Amino acid sequence: MWSRKYAPFISSAFMKSLSKRPGLNFSRNKLFVPDGSLHTIYFEKNELKKIVNNYAKLVLGKKISVYAATYEKIFKDFLEWTKEITKRDFKKVSNQELVDILKELDKRSVDFSEYQFYAFLILEGLGKEVEKMYVSEPHLLQVIATPYKDTLITKARLDLLKLVSKKYTEKELQRYIDKYAWLPVYDFVDEPLSLSEVKKQIKSLKNPSLELFSFKENQKTGLREYAELIKKEKNTLRRKKIEVVHYFSYLKEMRDDYRRQAYYLWQPFWKEYSKRIGLSMFQANYLIFDELSKALLEKKDFKRITEERKSSYAHWFKEGKLTLVSGKDALKIAAMVVGKLNNAVIKGSSASKGFVKGVVRVIYHRSEFKKFKAGDILITAMTHPEFLPIMKKAKAIVTDEGGITCHASIVSRELGIPCIIGTKIATRVLKDGDLVEVDANKGIVRKLK
Repeated sequence: MWSRKYAPFISSAFMKSLSKRPGLNFSRNKLFVPDGSLHTIYFEKNELKKIVNNYAKLVLGKKISVYAATYEKIFKDFLEWTKEITKRDFKKVSNQELVDILKELDKRSVDFSEYQFYAFLILEGLGKEVEKMYVSEPHLLQVIATPYKDTLITKARLDLLKLVSKKYTEKELQRYIDKYAWLPVYDFVDEPLSLSEVKKQIKSLKNPSLELFSFKENQKTGLREYAELIKKEKNTLRRKKIEVVHYFSYLKEMRDDYRRQAYYLWQPFWKEYSKRIGLSMFQANYLIFDELSKALLEKKDFKRITEERKSSYAHWFKEGKLTLVSGKDALKIAAMVVGKLNNAVIKGSSASKGFVKGVVRVIYHRSEFKKFKAGDILITAMTHPEFLPIMKKAKAIVTDEGGITCHASIVSRELGIPCIIGTKIATRVLKDGDLVEVDANKGIVRKLK
C-alpha cells in the first residue's frame, strides 16, 4: 500500500487499524517490514479488495460535501483532544498518570490511523476508476484533482511567499516559524521547523510574487473548469465518483495538517516519559505501549531491544494479533514479500510526459532536501506540498506510490516536468548518484551504466 519511515509506536497503530469497524469488512492480516531505508505495509489481497469496495460503496451512498466535513472533523477532534491533554506540565504528573495518558494516546491513535487509511482506499479504488475514465485527457484529471480549499501546509507556503514578496522583519520571520513549527514533524521524534531551514527556502524563491499569482490563477481556473465538468456530466454514478475523487484530492493532503500539529504538541510528553525511563525520545518510540508501561512502572530495561529495532524491525498482524519482531527475524519476514531487486528497468504510469537523463537523488523527508541540486532526478515514495521547492528544481520526478490525481502528478503537470508515478520499487532499486533515463512517455525508468 505505501512505504514510510515510522518508529514502532506509530506503525503499531496503523497495523491494528481497519480491523474492527463494522461495515468495511476487516483487515486481519498485514505486514510492515523493512524495505531499504523505509518500511512497507502489505495487505492480504482479498481482504484489501473487499475493504476498498466496501468503503467506495459507503462514500458513494453519502452526500460527499457533508461526508468530507465529517471526515475532517475526526482529524480536528484528535488535534483538539491533543491540545487539551498537552496543556499539562508533565513534570508534575505521576508515573501512573503518564502511563494512563499514553494508554489513551495509543487507543486513539488506532482510530486516527484508520481514518488516515481511508484516503488510500479511495486512491486504490475510485481514484483508479476515474483515472481510466480520463486516461486520454490528463488536463481533465488535473481539473478534478484541484483541491476545493487550501490545506494548512499549502497556506504555509502561501504565507511564506507573501512574507518574502515584501520587506519583512526578523520578528515577522520568527512569527512565521512559531506558527508553522509543526511542518516537518512526520513522527513524534522529528525536529520542528528551524530558522536555517526557512532561510534556505527563502533563498530558493526566484519570484515569490509571480508564484503566488500563478497559484491563485491556476486554482481559480481549475475549480471553474471542475464545476463545468460536473455540470455537463449526466451519468449520476459517474458524476458521484468524480466528486468523491475531487474531494479526496484535498482530504488526503488535509490529514497532514492535523497529524503533524498533534505529533508536534506531544513532544513535551515524550521528552518527559523517555527521561523517566532512561531512554532518548527516539529510543522510547521504538517501544510499544505494553513495553513503555513496564519500563516506567516496573523499571524494566528495554535499551537493548530499542537498539536492535533501530537496526531492523517488523510488525506481523496475523488473524488480528500483532507481533513485533526485531533483527534477523524481521529481515526473514521481509524476505517473504519483498525479495531482492536488481531491476535495470522500472515501470510505472506516466503522469507528465517527457524524456530526460540525469542523476538520481532519493528523498524521503524534508530534512534531506539540502542534498538535492537543480537538475537532479527526484526519486521518492510520494511527494507532499512541502516538496515543492525541490520539485521545481527537478529535471524529472519518479515515485513509488500514487495515481494520476496524486500530488506528484498535479505539480509535475503544472511545472511541465516529466513524471512517472506508481513504480512501487523506484526507491528500492535506485541510489543517490545513479545515472538514469526517464522515459515518461512510456512510463519507464532505465538505469544507465
